[in-house]
Formats: sequence, structure tokens, C-alpha cells
Amino acid sequence: MFELLTRVLLWVLIGGIIWYIFSNFINKTYLTWLGGLIVFAFIILAFFNPTDRTVGTVWSILSLPLKPLGLSIFLLLNALKGGTKNIIGNQVVAALLILFFSSTPIVAYWLTSQTEQTAVTTVQLAGDRAPVATDVKAIVVLGDGTSVSDPGYGVRTQLNNADDGFGTGLISRLYFAARLYREQVAQGSNPLVVISAGPQPAVNPQDAGEAQSVTNLLIGAGVPQDRILIDSSGLDIHTSAVAVDELLTERGFQRQSDVILLISPALNIRRTQSVFAQLGIRSFPRPTDFFAFQLDSNRRLALLSDLVPNVEALALTTRVVDEYLASVYYFLRGWMINQF
Repeated sequence: MFELLTRVLLWVLIGGIIWYIFSNFINKTYLTWLGGLIVFAFIILAFFNPTDRTVGTVWSILSLPLKPLGLSIFLLLNALKGGTKNIIGNQVVAALLILFFSSTPIVAYWLTSQTEQTAVTTVQLAGDRAPVATDVKAIVVLGDGTSVSDPGYGVRTQLNNADDGFGTGLISRLYFAARLYREQVAQGSNPLVVISAGPQPAVNPQDAGEAQSVTNLLIGAGVPQDRILIDSSGLDIHTSAVAVDELLTERGFQRQSDVILLISPALNIRRTQSVFAQLGIRSFPRPTDFFAFQLDSNRRLALLSDLVPNVEALALTTRVVDEYLASVYYFLRGWMINQF
């Protein structure tokens, strides 16, 4: 009942924000009823078919004012609507402050550390009731976002090498999964290793294929071929979780007694685990891709550079904001459940 009430209140708040923006910031000369209907139609479509690439592209445009760079641009454009001789100074100052703080490394690191602290807390809470090795039936690895509707999309730009085309983050998670598999085997278990990486970028058209490349890597890391399952249909966390659920159910996974080890980036591990819990799958988080940052007496010179804005910090801040937006979206869709 409480979650339903909170969800309704969030819908009311979102509707009020959209109405306020449309009625106060957008020139009514250019905002026609048809344009408004089209915008709302895409918002509705985003909830019925969130993995559609067209809907995802439109959402990336509509959500631009909710992100630091987009909000700064929006405020600057609105400040200039009266011409260069009638600039609204307060909005220019607000835009510069937003851009400055969101691009400052120390701010970006702080926001990231707050989000990642949630991952650490999740692991600690899960560790209080660590699973028996024989109950671990699968080790599940989620890749980076592969759909334009997923916050991780566009982040995976650095490839491990030109032969396999996998992102560096995915490669590290695959090796981590292999290490966890060996540990489970040493404890008397023989879990499946399920990879839901989504479609990877086509770098070498003549390679062995995505699934075979993942399989070869895991075999080389010590995972037998008959324990490897590859899912290429998942485009985001929810669709990946549904696909993994189907794969495990087909192989006799018992929700009452069996558990999985869940490998995902620290920024979204809480949302990922919550999605699996909503499907009735007990999971124990194993987050990766942490952003390490410490303040101590030996970093005084480095601290000075952490006060200078740069594009990497802006990208990191945007990733945190994207995760917040995605969590709200997943909550509104009913795809998340609170386990703690």
C-alpha cells in the first residue's frame, strides 16, 4: 500500500513538473497541441515498449533538461529568449553553476561514492546471510547497456581490443565470473555461468561471433563449456533479468531454495538486484566497476586538480543522474521491490 501511494505521488509530481515546464518556459507560439500530444504519446510508448530504439532516442531528447549539461543549455536558451540585449542574468548564473559543479571532479566523485556506498551496503546486508555453496546454482553477469533507452548506452566506448570488440568493463566482469566459478567449485558446487551481455558492437565482421567469443574467453579462464549459457536478447536490466529467469527455469531452477551470484556495475547493482528480486529470484550481489577516490594528506596536489572542471567528471555525474532517473522509471513500472 505504501509503495502504491508513493508511486501515485511520484506520478503526480512528474505530471506537475511537465505541466510547469510547458506552461512557463516554452513559448506557446511554438508549442502547439499537436506537438504536446506527440510528446505525451512518446512518453506513453516509453512505458509500453521501453526497448524500442525510436522511443529510446526520443526519450534521450526529452530527458535532456533533467541532466546537468541539458539543463544548463535549457537555462541559457531560456535566458536568451528576449534577445542578447535582454538576457535573464539569474538563469545564466544558474546554468554556469550547474555546469561548473557537475563538471568538477570532487563533486562527481562524491556523488559516485554516495551511489556506490549503496552497493557496499547491499553487499554487507547480503553477506549477513551468505548462501551455502551448494545453493548457488548460477553466476549471472550483466553487460553494459546496449539499448538507447538504457542509461548505460553510449558509455561502453572503450573496447578491450579490436578482435573481440567487448567493452573493458564486460571483460573484467567475465574474468571475475570465472574466478567466482572456480571458488564455488572448490566449495563443492558446480553452478552455471549465465552471460547476458546484449548485442556487442560489430568490430570485426569475420570473427567467430559474440556468443562464441564469450564462450572461448570463459573456457580459457577455467569454466567448462557445458556450464556456460549466453543470452543475447536482453537490452537492459529488466529484459536481461527476464531472459535469465527463463533460462534458469528451463534448467530446473527452484526459487525457494536456489540462489544466484549477481555480477553488475556498482552504480546499478541495487537496481539490478531489486529487479531480480521482483521476479522471485534470490540473488547475492557481487558489484564491479567501482570508482576509487580517497581524500588524505598525500593527495593535496591532486586535490587541486580535482577542483578544476573537466569533461570526464561531467560524464560521471551524468551517469549518476541517469541511474537515478532509471531507478525512478523502474519503480514506476513496478519492476523493483525492496528486499531489506
